[in-house]
Amino acid sequence: MKIILVATLLIFAAAGAYAFDLAGLFSGCCGAASLKDLAAPAPAAPEALPKPGNCDFPVNIKPEEARYFIEAKKPVVIDIRTAEEHAAGYIAPTHMVLDYYAPDFKAQLEKLDKNAKYLLYCRSGRRTGAALLIMKDLGFTDIHDIAGGITAWQAAGLPVVK
Repeated sequence: MKIILVATLLIFAAAGAYAFDLAGLFSGCCGAASLKDLAAPAPAAPEALPKPGNCDFPVNIKPEEARYFIEAKKPVVIDIRTAEEHAAGYIAPTHMVLDYYAPDFKAQLEKLDKNAKYLLYCRSGRRTGAALLIMKDLGFTDIHDIAGGITAWQAAGLPVVK
């Protein structure tokens, strides 16, 4: 009975881990094309991995990779937190602040260049996950977010402007 309980817990833990991997939700250049692609062999050494901004790079990128992406690829960095959250501290360079909770959030996104590179962040990554889905539906082609949001950015020891 203990074996069945442990096996069940492991299955639910694995399912939960995949639930937060938004890369699998995206089709086309930024997501897995099928379940077969999710079972790919282990990734190559870190130096051989593609960098953010390439279509084959994951949608969710770690804070250290996001820093590289900002410095090397110069994406439009968008903070989708509230104005109060932004005032408490933000990642430089933040080019835009678009409040995810604003009634015209989607309309503001529609005005942006759909072919530009974008990096979004919020507090923990929950809002950016939803925003990425909206942007994909609007036809954006190169969209990424910081996995874990500004909270993970700070935990990695990366700078925040206050």
